[in-house]
Amino acid sequence: MTNLIITAALKGIIVLGAAWIATSLLRRSSADLRHRIWLAALIATALLLIPWPMPVPVRITTAATLGTAKVASGVSRSLSILPVIWAAGLAFMLIRFCAGIIRLAGLTRSAHASKEKDIRVTDAIQTPMTWGVIRPVILLPTYVYAWSAEERDVVIRHERAHIERRDWMWQAFAQLMTAIFWFQPLMWLATRQLRNEAEHAADDVTLAGGIQAPDYADRLMAVARQYQRRSPMAAVAMVRHPALAERVAAILDAGRMRTGASVRARALILLAAGALLVPLSAFQNRSVHHAGVDGVSSPSVVYKSPPSYTPEAKQAKIQGGVVIEAIVTAQGRAEDIQVVRSLDAGLDANAVASVGQWLFKPGMKDGQPVDVAVTIEINFKLQ
Repeated sequence: MTNLIITAALKGIIVLGAAWIATSLLRRSSADLRHRIWLAALIATALLLIPWPMPVPVRITTAATLGTAKVASGVSRSLSILPVIWAAGLAFMLIRFCAGIIRLAGLTRSAHASKEKDIRVTDAIQTPMTWGVIRPVILLPTYVYAWSAEERDVVIRHERAHIERRDWMWQAFAQLMTAIFWFQPLMWLATRQLRNEAEHAADDVTLAGGIQAPDYADRLMAVARQYQRRSPMAAVAMVRHPALAERVAAILDAGRMRTGASVRARALILLAAGALLVPLSAFQNRSVHHAGVDGVSSPSVVYKSPPSYTPEAKQAKIQGGVVIEAIVTAQGRAEDIQVVRSLDAGLDANAVASVGQWLFKPGMKDGQPVDVAVTIEINFKLQ
């Protein structure tokens, strides 16, 4: 699993990097267009997580040696800790996001209903916000009702723009992607930019509705003056200080394009995303053959170095088999090695490291060596 995620993260550098370059070149274009570019990049990165099925592999069985290898044991510990570190980061991010949703649900339940069924009022927040997909809710701070109806309408229009654009759903998706790829810096950049462009796009929709830019900027600053503590990360909040100055400048920029992305622009974004995904997916889904089909012969082991027991596994008297799936390349080496049936973290890592050193006579098709899928079972047995 972690191998797939690391591979997708590396390929995601190309996709997210392309989005960063494109949005930088289009900084004078509409925010909706830039938002769609970042969203397409995130979706494309998510598609890279789809595992491509391998053909039914050839089975190779070998036995482990009883001797121990301290160096291999040290390597195994370093390799086996990586999934644990990734899982810990994933759990932390998901718990934080879920805690934000729980807090939002509590705020919604305790808030007072207004005349409009999708708007609730509470003094527990300092900035207007919205959240939810099926039944989205607008949460307004109590002080907003001290304003005139026209001033309050500016804020409500902004929040309704987020609902119409489904910004909470897309930002929740981005948060999930950040949780999976928390170790990837470009993913954090993409999530932040998606959020910022969503705010710019909602500002544009509000201004396109006839609101004067100075009046709108004044309402934004009025909210910012009340903003004292962070809003739940799971909400789409109207004000977040790091991007405030940039937003005000964009609102007052009379030359800024505020129309949504055209149908042609949306189609070009999809085509560009597909143009990136096809070669990346082709690299991921390279031509792997099935022995016995279409005249493909099975690969055979020319040299193998059976993995040794780790001192810890030997002391714990662990016995059993580790099953590994790999691809024997046309060059006679094992690649894309993955444990499909685990026995012990240290023994698993020793088995993977050992298979990586094996030499094979590659499988053949029409007289040419080809990549063939194999399953290798390594039995660890104490005597």
